[in-house]
Amino acid sequence: MRDTLHASRFTGVEQDRWLQLAVRALARSDRTTAQIEGLLAAKGAAPSQIRAAVLRLKSLRYLDDVAFASRWADRRLARMPMGRARLQEELLATGCPEPIVHAAVRAAYRSVSEGELAAQLVRAAGRANPAQKIGRLSRLLNQRGFDEDTIETALRMVNEE
Repeated sequence: MRDTLHASRFTGVEQDRWLQLAVRALARSDRTTAQIEGLLAAKGAAPSQIRAAVLRLKSLRYLDDVAFASRWADRRLARMPMGRARLQEELLATGCPEPIVHAAVRAAYRSVSEGELAAQLVRAAGRANPAQKIGRLSRLLNQRGFDEDTIETALRMVNEE
């Protein structure tokens, strides 16, 4: 009986260890469920321990992929203007599920115009280097994930100003 009690206590202690590890990671930075699962797996947690820790974190509302995606998309756009394609690609790379990513990207662009973001980027690049050619500006916008129509519109808008 004593061995059984000790074994169950060890399991509880072990589970607390994984939960504490995940909470410390979340305290340092916002993370997705996939990132927490990957972190715990890399540290040696068993799949059942990972599931238990993730369920507990979700019940405590410490882990929420929908909220993560929304905050992440808004912060990313504020720091670096980019097109939908790039924002979506970067958000998918965080491990967020695809339906959540699509919803977050749609929501992020409800409050900001992709065309205005592109024009803002062209204006800033033009101020930094007024002799910058249209081709370079076009490549910059393309690298930032803007589609061809948005790039043409932004370049035209800035030229008209």
